[in-house]
Amino acid sequence: MLRWFAALPRAAHRMRFFFVLGAAGIFLTACGHKAPTMVEETQILLGTVSHLKIRAADHAAAEEALRTGQKQLMQVQQDAEGEELRALEAAAGTGAWTRISPALYETLGYAQEIARRTDGAFDVTAGALTALWDAARREKTPPTDEMVQEARTHVGYAHLEMRKTEDGAEIVYEARLMKAGMRIDRGALIKGAALDVIHPLWQRADTLGALADLGTSSILAMGTNEEGEPWQIGIRNPRGAERSDILMVLPLTDEVLSVSGDDEHYFLYEGKRYHHLIDPRTGYPAQTGLASVTVVLPMDVDEGAWQGHMPLAAGEGMPPAWQGHMGMLSDMLSTAVFVLGPDAGRALLAEFPSALVILIGTDGTMIGE
Repeated sequence: MLRWFAALPRAAHRMRFFFVLGAAGIFLTACGHKAPTMVEETQILLGTVSHLKIRAADHAAAEEALRTGQKQLMQVQQDAEGEELRALEAAAGTGAWTRISPALYETLGYAQEIARRTDGAFDVTAGALTALWDAARREKTPPTDEMVQEARTHVGYAHLEMRKTEDGAEIVYEARLMKAGMRIDRGALIKGAALDVIHPLWQRADTLGALADLGTSSILAMGTNEEGEPWQIGIRNPRGAERSDILMVLPLTDEVLSVSGDDEHYFLYEGKRYHHLIDPRTGYPAQTGLASVTVVLPMDVDEGAWQGHMPLAAGEGMPPAWQGHMGMLSDMLSTAVFVLGPDAGRALLAEFPSALVILIGTDGTMIGE
């Protein structure tokens, strides 16, 4: 059921929709002085400004958790740029199978599940379109329709095939791209997947709280801040005069947040905004009346909350298969809902009862039931 935004409770445990029109990004709001056990560092990781913050019982534990997180983020970046995906793309159109790691097989499998559920509104094989519009953004000139349609011929989740076979006692994981020129869109998954990697590591560490902010569009909030309160995450209005214009503040604890919006990566051409959130079905930036979509999910799945909802790739009576992958799920959902628009997005999110969703449009009015 859709509800108007007024004030958010301390935690998000049920499916709640908030439609606020304008535009949004996210900010971390300051809360008092740093405790002696707080360590933090900002680096360029995963192609964006990444800020990690750890609160622990002693400085050594906090420092170790911080370095572990940084190391894992760098590893995720190396994997995304690594030989596996290059080999898969190099064999595109040949019909040859490429051996991949179990982790990549799992990641692509989840992406394919969302692609099927959205009829291609989210498509991890849209790398050719992403590259085309990245170049257009650098040149500040949109591509021709002929260029867009040519790129679309190299896109299609139905043409990504996967299999696993047994070779003696070993399980072999393989994938293939059936059309020449197909490319995997690495940016569609990398930040959410990175949060999924560091979450269990920080759980095992002796930390009281932790925050990973990846370019302000993907955030993992664990435990509490230096005040012993939930982390305060500001949702900003990117159409405002200043980047510090805050629309609302979300208190997060043991949750992951992802934002997809048209305000960070875009260019204007003849008065029209061309952003980076491409609809793979048309080849053009999605135009659904939305300026941003924020999705918040709990990092630990409450099995009871999913009763009556179809689990993704999970067996009957089993916990949802998304356990341990909520960062990736929130990342994909925010993109998919932006491309689908409010109505179709509402239908998709009905399958995710633990989600908190904030839709921010471009006309300055709220959308309710």
